[in-house]
Amino acid sequence: MTATATAPRRRFVPLLIKIAVSLGLIAYLLFIQIDNLDDIWKAVAQADPALLVAAFALNIIGYLMCSWRWQLLLRAQHFAVPLIELIRAYTIGIFFNSFLPGVMSGDLMRAMDISDRVPSYTRSFLILFVERLTGMFGLLLLAVIALPTLGWNMVARSGIGWLLLAVAAVLVTLTAIFLSRHMRAAAMRLGRLRGLTWMGGVMERINETSMAFAARMRVVYGCVGVSFVFQANVVLHYWLIGVALGIDLPLEIYFAIIPVSLFVMMIPASVNGIGIREQAFLYLFGQFGVAAELAVSLAWIAFAMVMVQAVAGGIVFALRRRTSKPEAVGS
Repeated sequence: MTATATAPRRRFVPLLIKIAVSLGLIAYLLFIQIDNLDDIWKAVAQADPALLVAAFALNIIGYLMCSWRWQLLLRAQHFAVPLIELIRAYTIGIFFNSFLPGVMSGDLMRAMDISDRVPSYTRSFLILFVERLTGMFGLLLLAVIALPTLGWNMVARSGIGWLLLAVAAVLVTLTAIFLSRHMRAAAMRLGRLRGLTWMGGVMERINETSMAFAARMRVVYGCVGVSFVFQANVVLHYWLIGVALGIDLPLEIYFAIIPVSLFVMMIPASVNGIGIREQAFLYLFGQFGVAAELAVSLAWIAFAMVMVQAVAGGIVFALRRRTSKPEAVGS
């Protein structure tokens, strides 16, 4: 069998591994950890619908905030994109993140959807990279502030502190590399090497984007602030679902549990966090006496709300109209 024939199969290997992990974790959950599956459906059926509607509304508000954050970063790069277009692109991104393999599929579609406004895919992806960094910093800040509510014994026993420390190290390193003038100089030299001149345009776009953000750090800091508020809104979203299910936990506990759970769900070991989400909720909420069926119901209702928005994103994608063709990459 030729290399060209085996290459497509190799690309599917990571996806197949993720599917296997998700199926394995869900099977372990349903057949080992949950005594009676009917208890989950009963918990969901008895949830307060008014509170679920309020939770879903907070979810939508959160995505509007993310679209605004994206607009602020685009403006810092001198790209004027109407907020309504970014909301549309964000909704489409949710659809592709939910139904296509690969963590970058949603970002790819977001970049493509506004390519008539930001014709350089390189710069568009770099702006999305910075947007993700500010979101992670906002989540990390929220987690660190709320960490004491878990109790230091649990923090030490569960390894949550080490997880957050590792996340902080990665985020600081990525930010320092991207905004460093040494990185920009190295990128430009790389683009001039013989045999790599085809990368010159890409390296130039990396340099331009990095310089623009480095000169407008107040905007970046402001987006971290927006991300902090957004992540607090996410916690309130989960808290409302928990109250709807009858989970008796104070709000401050959610501010500690949810950020840690979200970081765990970012581990690219399953499809869409399926399996990992449930295990994280079972463990963390279980530390505070929450029944397994309630923790799983909370995870599944929240996931179902994301799927509803993903379907809406698919409809928006099917109905969208493009006004112009994108220019070449690096233009």
